[in-house]
Amino acid sequence: MRILLSLSLIVSFTVLADDHDSPEYQPNVAEYYVSVFKDGKDMDDMMNWAKKWNKWANSSDEFKDYTAALLVPYYHSGEDPHDFVWVGISPNPEAHFRGNDHWFNNGQKLLTELNKILEPGNQTTYTWQRVVSETPSGQSSYAVYSDCKLAEGVSTEDYYNAYYAYAKAAKELGDVAGRKMIFPSSGVPSAWDYDFVQLVTTETIADYGKNWTNFWGDATAESMPELKALQDLGGSCENERTYGIVPVRN
Repeated sequence: MRILLSLSLIVSFTVLADDHDSPEYQPNVAEYYVSVFKDGKDMDDMMNWAKKWNKWANSSDEFKDYTAALLVPYYHSGEDPHDFVWVGISPNPEAHFRGNDHWFNNGQKLLTELNKILEPGNQTTYTWQRVVSETPSGQSSYAVYSDCKLAEGVSTEDYYNAYYAYAKAAKELGDVAGRKMIFPSSGVPSAWDYDFVQLVTTETIADYGKNWTNFWGDATAESMPELKALQDLGGSCENERTYGIVPVRN
């Protein structure tokens, strides 16, 4: 899964996050584990393991702010075969790495069980991510990822501010999507040559289709100055792939 970027952009991203008061502007962090089942193993095995992991996580305060889900591939190219992606989100790096430390030092038994289910050596990525908008309920069950490049001379702050204004205007016109800009820092494939990952989510798979009818099909630069401002910044997104979201820890 191609979802990474340069450390210099991460630095500029963390600095600009303090310039705004709205909670939507505040970054959080996430980890993505691209996973492949061993022969004879499947999602039932993984969900059974996740239940054990959740019980173990509940026995400590180190994961009280950690949420997790499994991303199950839906539409994708198949160039990087995988069965699912574990995504875990923490409110900040201190909380996240405190949980990593607890897992590293106390999770050996669970890790041994997990290694009987999954093939080793798949991509693992640590990212910063910044909310642009939320779904009406704040929950999502469908995710669409794209790799994006900024136009020359456009900063992450320029793009985020325009994207945020667009998303706010879109919501007033009936849009129901959640959006994030994701800035990976560790676990970056050497061939990945983009500036950020765009994530669009909806509460249901059906909502993603409905949004095309109720909003995206009618949104134009002429009717939405915020959309025109975003488009005028240039840049491009490609490599779109979609996932169903299976909650593990809320």
